[in-house]
Amino acid sequence: MLVKFLLHITLWLNIVIGSSSGEPFNDASFEKYTKQSLLWAPYRSNCYFGLRPRNVDATPLIAGIMWFDNSRTDGITKFRHFVDQGDRMTKYGWEMYDPRLGGKEVIIDDENNLNLTIYFTKSHDGDNWAFRVHGEPLDFTRSTTASIILYLNQNGDPKESRLMKASSEGDSDFLQFDGLSKELGEYQISIWDNLGELFNDRDLRNMEVAPGCDASKTAHVSLTVPDGSVWKAKDIFQTLMADSVKAILEEKKADVHTSLIPSIFTIRNYYQFPAGNFHYVQKTFDNSDPKGFEFDVVYNKLESQERINTPQQVSSLIASTLDEVTARFNRHFHFKSQNNGHRQFAIETLSNLLGGIGYFHGNQLVDRTTELDEDTFKEVQLTHPVEEGPYSLFTSVPSRAAFPRGFYWDEGFHLLQIMDYDFDLAVEICSSWFELIEDSGWVAREVILGNEARSKVPDRFAVQNPNIANPPTLLLAFSEMLGRAIEQENQDSLNRFGENTEDSLTPQTNQLELNSDLLINYAKKIYPKLLKHYNWFRESQRSSLDDYLDVLEEEGILNEIHLNETYRWRGRTVTHCLPSGMDDYPRVQPPDESELDVDALAWVGVMTRSMRQIAHILGLEEDEAFYQKIESNIVENLDTLHWSEDAGCYCDITVGGEWDDERTFACHHGYISLLPFALKLMPQGSPKLDRLISLMSDPKEMFSDYGLTSLSKSDLFFGKGENYWRGPIWMNINYLVLDALKYYYPDVVATSPKKSTEARSLYQALKKNLINTVFDNWEKSGYCYEQYSPENGKGQGIEHFTGWTALVVNIMGRD
Repeated sequence: MLVKFLLHITLWLNIVIGSSSGEPFNDASFEKYTKQSLLWAPYRSNCYFGLRPRNVDATPLIAGIMWFDNSRTDGITKFRHFVDQGDRMTKYGWEMYDPRLGGKEVIIDDENNLNLTIYFTKSHDGDNWAFRVHGEPLDFTRSTTASIILYLNQNGDPKESRLMKASSEGDSDFLQFDGLSKELGEYQISIWDNLGELFNDRDLRNMEVAPGCDASKTAHVSLTVPDGSVWKAKDIFQTLMADSVKAILEEKKADVHTSLIPSIFTIRNYYQFPAGNFHYVQKTFDNSDPKGFEFDVVYNKLESQERINTPQQVSSLIASTLDEVTARFNRHFHFKSQNNGHRQFAIETLSNLLGGIGYFHGNQLVDRTTELDEDTFKEVQLTHPVEEGPYSLFTSVPSRAAFPRGFYWDEGFHLLQIMDYDFDLAVEICSSWFELIEDSGWVAREVILGNEARSKVPDRFAVQNPNIANPPTLLLAFSEMLGRAIEQENQDSLNRFGENTEDSLTPQTNQLELNSDLLINYAKKIYPKLLKHYNWFRESQRSSLDDYLDVLEEEGILNEIHLNETYRWRGRTVTHCLPSGMDDYPRVQPPDESELDVDALAWVGVMTRSMRQIAHILGLEEDEAFYQKIESNIVENLDTLHWSEDAGCYCDITVGGEWDDERTFACHHGYISLLPFALKLMPQGSPKLDRLISLMSDPKEMFSDYGLTSLSKSDLFFGKGENYWRGPIWMNINYLVLDALKYYYPDVVATSPKKSTEARSLYQALKKNLINTVFDNWEKSGYCYEQYSPENGKGQGIEHFTGWTALVVNIMGRD
């Protein structure tokens, strides 16, 4: 196995660092490696297993896997295709995965009596791939079948693109397809069986119940499906199946032998469609053999020098892929003081975050006509949607089951996790988001491209409005990336929760961090778009201080306020502030257009810091000084305008209602109170720091045995109403707090601190509690969750939420 691993590294070195002639690493070799290593992956996040290439938009090859037990007449009701919590899987997800390499996905489907393992691997040059489907019965005495359906479609004009079945020469265990894509070139897809028997009752003379309906043989149907409808593969299959079954049952007057039920539920070309670019391949395996079944699907580009030709090669590639994923994980995360259970949990959790990375292409719905309600603050229905695009997005997703689309608010937190494992991948994802920035500077808070992505979105969230923003966490992540790169100028790479001990074999995934020329070139390309986005955010969310002038003058602080740096979220309603990301967190009541939101100001501070760092890297001294001044003004406004000495925290403010002659603090101890601290916008050494440490450490306020609660237990609204951000524990803000504690109090991570402090005690206890909460839930249920109960730590909301909850891996992997 070591030989295979070294071969993989050698091949990589030829691609990335240069040829044997010693060609240096440069822009061209970096782009080549990025394109090749990230071309193919299961980028259809909404599918249990769905494959497509990245950045191939006109003529992509689309593939997917579906399955059901066709030995039962009601088996079609347990048909699997899109990830769905309603499927009640015992387990599903990647045990090991890296989008550059491949991995291993395990699905435990009790209702279909199936333990399904799917391996995905690629040739070393990234051109070719294979996936292996291995299934075993959970209980071989249950008399079930495992009917696996593979579908393939070559998108594009049939005159220029094709996917045709080649002659199998009578070998039913082997299928081959010849394909042509304008973008991918010529290729072949081969399917061969390695293990298992197709379902067959040998007491029956013939298993065929109608022409083509024979469960003892591999079934193949080819037809034409419009490119935009390929995602409906399940619906099309079930419709064709239903019509076929109806015809068979109408023809068969006598009772059908139970052993023929699988044949009845085998697809056939009932309507005699002419062959097209869309193909179904159905294999119905006898699920009574404990050894199970196995088959391979292999893609080979014809001009490639690294073709995959045998099952043995697939096995070898799978083994080397899993070895390398393990090696990469071990190099980036260290578990010296933790048990093997923690380590397995961490690698699975990281793998599922990476396994949720998808590539989306299509139109999005935008309503540029409807105006927001700034009078009554009622929810406005976006009833004038227009399709715009097409656009493309490379992104991770919060949850493959519930949220398989791009979320601007979530993605920055995803990138904080990903950059610790693959810095360059994080930049690539960030860049894809930045490409969506319009000339106006706006980017949608949810990016929902095409009908496949839209099919999983409630109607009320499907349409976007260019007046509504979201916390710019992408700039938070980019700021962290730039900060690390700046540190690299003077010292070795440091990880967020400890020192990095990477060896010399791992620079392939952090070239942008280590190579200042590459980073400068990237920053130059992206700076104009980020400047538009920065200006849009400040202008669209800026709030006027007109109503405050007399009040602030009377307080004697008007001259200390920077009038242009006050903000509020556009699009909030009486009950929700969706733009803020913390939907039902208590806000100023009643809402008023003069309110000032502390978190909106803090996020502009983060954006400004990021722009300052880019200007620094590019050597734009005047721009850097400009951003430095704005950042300083924001920090001062946070303290002067939003700090409440009585509450001991930062608060939203207003001058409305019965207190119209004074500045009123709307203080609700919780995550929003902490944001200036969590985002590192407070001056180091500020006397206000200790007040916040006390707030977070108080078990009557925010501290719990499971993490910091989103709202103080003493708050009137704690646990009330929708109770989404009114008490539950969320990993994203807890993670930022841990990171800020380390920033403001470096001694919290010292092995031999000079003294025990309240900050150190909070850091150590909070870190332990968060790890235990997420791990204990995973150990019991197999899943991470969207949020956790402040009363008992039980997982709540969406299960298998490996978006920002995966940040726990960063916490665990740093001693």
